Amino acid sequence: MIWNLLEGEAGAAPQQGSGIPSYVIWIILAVVVVLFVVYFFFTGRKNKQRRQEYAEQIEAIKPGNKVKTTGGICGVVTEVCDDDTIVLETGTEQSGKSYVKIDKECIYQTDAKGPMQIAREEAEAKRKAEKEAKNAAKSAEAPAGKEAAPEEAPAQAPAQAPADAPEAAAQEEAPEQPEEKKD
Repeated sequence: MIWNLLEGEAGAAPQQGSGIPSYVIWIILAVVVVLFVVYFFFTGRKNKQRRQEYAEQIEAIKPGNKVKTTGGICGVVTEVCDDDTIVLETGTEQSGKSYVKIDKECIYQTDAKGPMQIAREEAEAKRKAEKEAKNAAKSAEAPAGKEAAPEEAPAQAPAQAPADAPEAAAQEEAPEQPEEKKD
């Protein structure tokens, strides 16, 4: 009864379906399913790339790298052990140094760079250099084009100028003198 009221057919007999063909519902459902599959495919791929980059970064840690653990401990790596652990030096000479042995998986951030990160930074630097070279080439061409345009304009002006053009040209060539104020 509510459906009929919404359709504006209060006196009509109730219908079996909603009036929408069943194949339309299946098409809409298929589109939604395809969108979810595509979304999960691309997000999964991105996460896989992040995990791989993180693993390469952890493997690239060597003595002298600065690291931050998941617990918030910051320090410098002094030794990388064979059993996937590292020795971390924390503190200063004034306050007293301490050494902590932690698992590599507990590392949250590091300044070590893995091969993927190095390649990405090189590609980014190359793109930036190409962009700057392109902008420099455009800026070198732009002044030459601007200088050529004013030279062409006076050549066209006399052809269309009236008979008193020499007087107007003489006025344009004469330098402007500041006007004196009269009191």
